[in-house]
Amino acid sequence: MSNSKQLGKNHMGIRSRVDDALFLWNHNHVEGAFLSALIAVAATSRRQFPNHSDRQAFEDFLKQGVFERISVEYRNQSHPVYHIFYKWFRCQLVHEGGLPIDIEFMPDREPGTVSIRAGGAPEYILKVSYGWFHELIHVVAHAPVNAGLFNNNVNSGVDS
Repeated sequence: MSNSKQLGKNHMGIRSRVDDALFLWNHNHVEGAFLSALIAVAATSRRQFPNHSDRQAFEDFLKQGVFERISVEYRNQSHPVYHIFYKWFRCQLVHEGGLPIDIEFMPDREPGTVSIRAGGAPEYILKVSYGWFHELIHVVAHAPVNAGLFNNNVNSGVDS
């Protein structure tokens, strides 16, 4: 297979990962949906930053919009959200097969919003709203390097 055909196939893999993520999400497989969305983020970040390490590409790609503007305390340190999604979502799901026991999902307060909450004693649980899933899908679908893979009016991960 020529390099151009392989590149096109790999780019369509990003669209397939988003489709997989949405399918899993719609069937209440939250961790699997997040994993597929994070794979789409990782693949998109490598397209945008081909000479960066995986971590640096992933984090640099998410250093946009809401991901860069929010930090949260987790395990006694303040971390930017993009780092939490790399280290404790992407890496844990890929390398350990699940999220850390001190991370939980919580419902959104309002549709279309994101929230994250650092829990104090006695739980010390990081709670992440479901809206972050849609935000991950949104940044992948609207990334300029993915132009042509998605309709222009993708909203919360669903083509209209």
